[in-house]
Amino acid sequence: MRNFYKKNKQETYLILTIIFIGLLIGIKNPVFFTASNFAGILRNLIIDGMMAYAIMLGIIIGGIDVSFPAIAVCSMYITNRFAQSVDYSGPVILLFLMAMGIGLLLGLINGFLITKFKLPAFVVTLGTSSAFYGLLISVLGGSQVNRLVEPLERVSKFRLWVVTSGSSQTIIPITFIFMLVIMALTWFILNKTMLGRMIYAIGGDRTAAERVGFPVNKIIIFVYAYIGLISGLAGLSHSIQTRCCIPTDLMGGEMTIIAMVVLGGTKISGGRGTVLGTFLGLFLITMVKSCLILVGIPSTWQTLVIGIVIVIGTGISSYQVLKDQRKIAPVLENDE
Repeated sequence: MRNFYKKNKQETYLILTIIFIGLLIGIKNPVFFTASNFAGILRNLIIDGMMAYAIMLGIIIGGIDVSFPAIAVCSMYITNRFAQSVDYSGPVILLFLMAMGIGLLLGLINGFLITKFKLPAFVVTLGTSSAFYGLLISVLGGSQVNRLVEPLERVSKFRLWVVTSGSSQTIIPITFIFMLVIMALTWFILNKTMLGRMIYAIGGDRTAAERVGFPVNKIIIFVYAYIGLISGLAGLSHSIQTRCCIPTDLMGGEMTIIAMVVLGGTKISGGRGTVLGTFLGLFLITMVKSCLILVGIPSTWQTLVIGIVIVIGTGISSYQVLKDQRKIAPVLENDE
């Protein structure tokens, strides 16, 4: 336990915070401790989780992508509109591949612009977010797709897990498996491949990574392509969960998702971050968002409370980084 704390201070703080806030909510309303409520939290974090694990790579590498909600919406909407227009009834896997392909293409555009013109990632993705979404609305319009085609409708009705607590019933959809696969894939890339080591190295010190001979531009393009690919899958998964396709869905949520990742201990300047930390940050914010109503906090105040939790959590993370740097600084000075 002591070794875990030393190696994972931020994750330890998050676990304790989740337990503390959970106890506060549970004391106020015991419904919080039901299996159905816990399943509801897991259901609510699926789509945000899929995108959080992808954007984590972008932050670790020293960049930041704010276009992923627009990529998700474009992939979701174009795929659904195409499927409706041809009354698609073929294998559903082709629709998933189409959505992921659109996301991959848009992600590659981000990566190309960032590496080719040496522009800040935030500026590029802020611009492409408006461009992607604006082009979508201009060309295809903003009409809502109220009915999924039969292959997607069939997937949306699949029940992976049904949790019942008294008269309350919560369904965990098949998209939960997608999130777990993305979570595992991201962990594998970061912890078990040379690619992952290079991503951390570039985020820690890009100049040093270039001097060592790492193909920095190619790795950056890969990261943004990965974000686009996963965003495309997340977009179509969202329409499966909601059983419709609304082009305004998902837009505007990028900062909350980025905050979840940073809250989980991913260093905003790059070079550090873990899948476990991201999951805990994601779980904490989703738990607060989902359960504030149980303690009688009006929806108009929920945004404020969530903002306070994010500020406190990221503040603690920043303080720990500053404290560690102060410990290291005297050692470096002595070495010199």
